[in-house]
Amino acid sequence: MNDHPIRLPWVGSEYENTRVLIMGESHHCDPADEFSLDLTIRTVLDACNGTLPSAFFNDIKDAVLGNSSNETSSEEFWSQYAFANFCQGAVIRKEGSPLTNATTQMYRSGEQAFPTIISLLKPRKILLFSRKCWSEYTKNIPTVSRDRKNSPILCPDDKEAESHYYESDELCFAVNCLSLCHPSSWKRFKQNADYWHPVINEFLSQSALTDSAIF
Repeated sequence: MNDHPIRLPWVGSEYENTRVLIMGESHHCDPADEFSLDLTIRTVLDACNGTLPSAFFNDIKDAVLGNSSNETSSEEFWSQYAFANFCQGAVIRKEGSPLTNATTQMYRSGEQAFPTIISLLKPRKILLFSRKCWSEYTKNIPTVSRDRKNSPILCPDDKEAESHYYESDELCFAVNCLSLCHPSSWKRFKQNADYWHPVINEFLSQSALTDSAIF
């Protein structure tokens, strides 16, 4: 089944300097890794050394850094951030078949795990690269004491990127979260890393001060 314990997140060696958590949507893996708790860590390590057959992590790096991305190695970039996937289960690759999406159970499990991940990592800001997770599974997060919409950030095509503030008295966290499209959907929406870079840059440059003294 897919209601797994929380997978260990990637935490870069310089994470405390940024306290920015980057979140994807779900893992796709071979059957042998379905229950691996260190799957996320090993995946980011593969992205750092260039052996991961996926553009996902490079797209995020380009979106965060913009024109300076080529001057920064993947290893240096990911040393500054934490990374976790929202869904706790993993989509199993089947030879000869197209990739499938995460199940509803995986998303709901991620919704339950979300505040625990924040509590463990204590990020000031989250970049959530999944509009599906944002729109359907961040509206009823357990243990959140206070939440509010922040002012949206204007995108290059005048659309708005939503941002939200979450705070938990029980788990002692306060964090601002930005909603972004998953890189796999960028081409469909005529977006790319250059489209998202100014949005991310504005969000990260905003003050992290909140209603709380938890920070």
